[in-house]
Amino acid sequence: MRQIVGADHEFQDRDYAAGWAERFEPTPDRLKLFSLMLTELQTRISPHGYVVELGMGPGYLAAHLLAGMPWIRYCGVDVSRPMLDIAAHRLRGYAPRIDYRQADLVTDEWWTELAGPIQIDAIVSTWALHDLGSQQSVAAVYAGCATALGGTGILLNGDFIKPARSIHDYEPGRFEITTHLEILHRGGFTSAECLAIFEEELKSPTAAQNYACIRAT
Repeated sequence: MRQIVGADHEFQDRDYAAGWAERFEPTPDRLKLFSLMLTELQTRISPHGYVVELGMGPGYLAAHLLAGMPWIRYCGVDVSRPMLDIAAHRLRGYAPRIDYRQADLVTDEWWTELAGPIQIDAIVSTWALHDLGSQQSVAAVYAGCATALGGTGILLNGDFIKPARSIHDYEPGRFEITTHLEILHRGGFTSAECLAIFEEELKSPTAAQNYACIRAT
């Protein structure tokens, strides 16, 4: 039987979410992705810009970005209430600059639920969209991001991918970078590219390896 690379999660369960958050604090390799995304935002949006994170989980990326850009405003969106609660506790020092929204990224128009008439300058996500389980669901989120950005701004998605030369099968939400770029163009983005690949492993990959940072504008 061929190996299928992937993982199942129960993020609506509070004990599971808390245990996952404790086990998966960012490693040095994952912090490289955070730093790349921070540099992109510092280069491309206003220091007072508005950033939305999709699938924010326990708030690790948010903590990195809020510390590195002391004047941005932030909104974290996640389908899991336990994860939002964990993030709110971790980010309590940034409370005046951050809001939280519980939403299904595929079926809900989450951008219409933000506080006030806000122009979104950037949408970010890490290790989240693959859990939606299909290319079709990721495509729906990408199209929603294009609508939410309104023709301006930047999308940065750091997520697990299926390496182009892989000898293994992957869960449906993990697919090739070229497919991500095609879906982004179909969803309304005029420019899309892969900025970097992290922890690339072809022969014996774990579910925590092979992720990329994709930028779309």
